[in-house]
Amino acid sequence: MFMVLALHIVLCKEMVPRSIFKSWNSGVAGIAIPLFFMVSGFLMSQKPSDFKYSFKKIKAILWFVFKTTTLFVVLNWLFAPERNPFHLFRSYYAWITQKGIMWQYWYFAAMIFIYALLSFLGKVIRSKYLLPTIIGLMVISFVFFLSNIYFDFERLYVRQTFRIWYWLMYFFTGAYIRIHQEQFRKIGWWHVIGMVIFMMVYVYYVEIPYNEYGFGSIICMIYAVVVFSACLNTKIKNERVIKELSSLFLPVYAIHPFVIEKLPYLEPYLQFSPEIQYFVVLALILVINVSLAYILMKTPYVRDIFKM
Repeated sequence: MFMVLALHIVLCKEMVPRSIFKSWNSGVAGIAIPLFFMVSGFLMSQKPSDFKYSFKKIKAILWFVFKTTTLFVVLNWLFAPERNPFHLFRSYYAWITQKGIMWQYWYFAAMIFIYALLSFLGKVIRSKYLLPTIIGLMVISFVFFLSNIYFDFERLYVRQTFRIWYWLMYFFTGAYIRIHQEQFRKIGWWHVIGMVIFMMVYVYYVEIPYNEYGFGSIICMIYAVVVFSACLNTKIKNERVIKELSSLFLPVYAIHPFVIEKLPYLEPYLQFSPEIQYFVVLALILVINVSLAYILMKTPYVRDIFKM
């Protein structure tokens, strides 16, 4: 959740002058989406993989999307009546291809694909072919990564929703880590710090148009596994912190583009050096989004809209 917020600081680019931190932002925070799918694979590999379970989850996703999209369509219609009504109506389906006012919901469309295939995916996870499948998907993903470097392939021809080779690779990787946790026990935060430094150098020398075109990089895969494993190996005594923050993920994910797009109104009050400005804006994004999501989830009736 925090990485997504850091990643989307580019939505208020006029507030964040070009600096070394902004240049490395997509490299360091760019594994947010791979981590989402790894968490899904880790957790869903323990769930039933029958059609009834899949249908229930798909229905829950569609209901959540409908509720929140309706809320933001109404708010846009009330506060921006000059907007084309047809464009607002398109928001009910444009999210599938990462368009419309709810473009960030493309992730839910990709998850619907995962749930639709869950019966088959569960069989692969429980079979001896899990690791060979992951290796095969890594090779395919790396080929697409090279095509992005040399031909800008995915940006031109494949919407992020449909890059299923990445999502399945990270999904299966999360499942593999759950089954073989002992192999990843020694990975800690010192390894993460080392990978972050390496990622900074890597992003500096390897020009990737945007982080989403680098998911097939071997470096990105290793970085995601290291961060995921370090989190998994971290013991937190106060479970309330995790429960509270995890309950805020959906509202934060739903509202953060709208909050970030309004931040430029604060620009006259934020005049710092480029490096300091980056951290000030990032802190504002984190605090405002998480605080607003917390208020929403404590408000009767409203919280029901942001529950799945």
